[in-house]
Amino acid sequence: MNFLRKLRRGNTETFSYLAYGIGEIVLVVIGILIAVSINNWNEDRLKKNELENIYNIVKQDLENDLEEIDEILGFYEDRKPLFQNVLQDSVTRIDYIYNPVYYFLILGYPEISFDKRGFSLLSEFRSNSDNSSDTLVTKIIDFYTERFLEIEIDDNFRAEDFKDNYFYWKNNFDWWSDYIMRKDVTGFLDYALNDPDYKNRVANAYFLAYDVFLPELDIFKERATTIIESIDSAN
Repeated sequence: MNFLRKLRRGNTETFSYLAYGIGEIVLVVIGILIAVSINNWNEDRLKKNELENIYNIVKQDLENDLEEIDEILGFYEDRKPLFQNVLQDSVTRIDYIYNPVYYFLILGYPEISFDKRGFSLLSEFRSNSDNSSDTLVTKIIDFYTERFLEIEIDDNFRAEDFKDNYFYWKNNFDWWSDYIMRKDVTGFLDYALNDPDYKNRVANAYFLAYDVFLPELDIFKERATTIIESIDSAN
């Protein structure tokens, strides 16, 4: 009987130690799970804050881009009647004299430079984040990727057209030095008023600006405004 009592007491003590040990393990596991949950929550919060900051940078970039685009659109809007007058053969020597803008109508153009900091940060964030499928992130990156490509192509056309005019005049006309230094534009006026080559070049510049480049800027404006509204709604 004493043996049985000792055996039962021993079993009871063993079960107690076992239960205690299991309880300790459960507490440790629960502690680990809580710590992991807190860590995940903290990481999610930090990523959310990081993404919100990037959104704000993207928004500021787009607002700056829209201001620059408006300036370019204004530049071309002011010169559109001049282009049309040349193409309609309604410009006289007196018109050139009283409106010097005619002299350099196709020799030069307003450059455009987009702010890309937000786009770069957002692309890096998506590559390092599990939230790569976030709808707004994808929408913004797709917008930038498409618009930058389309506008860059059309902007290169403008640059090539400018260079073609510049070097053709420089290499083929004696009046170039006086014209470019604004000393005497008589030779240029004779060319502009009498040579069909000039009208062809004006027509080409008009086409590249008003029919190709500016419509892409209008698309950028429309979609950028939508992106800004989406960012405001997300914040």
